[in-house]
Amino acid sequence: MLLAGVGALWSAVLFTRDQRLGDSLVWWLTALEVGLLLQLVGGVIALVVTERDVDAALFVGYLLTAVLMLPAGVAWAASEKTRWGVGVLFVACVSVVALAERLLQVWQG
Repeated sequence: MLLAGVGALWSAVLFTRDQRLGDSLVWWLTALEVGLLLQLVGGVIALVVTERDVDAALFVGYLLTAVLMLPAGVAWAASEKTRWGVGVLFVACVSVVALAERLLQVWQG
């Protein structure tokens, strides 16, 4: 959640400065995406071995949505020639934070 929060803050700064997506932010979000992929694998493994009563479809749906959110946001931000591209990226990063929080809630029951 912290990495996504930093990405959201970084995107907000770029938005207020009327700047486009830069390479350093893309590398930051790439690291975040690797973390989200690890979370997906770890979450599925934890779901398989747990004896908790967890709604599997909902849990995996949140995991997959979190993984797909950033590439979609980065693609949109890279193709958008105005400041709204990083605005979309801000929304994607905030969505990842919300999805991570919701994953915790679903896991804890």
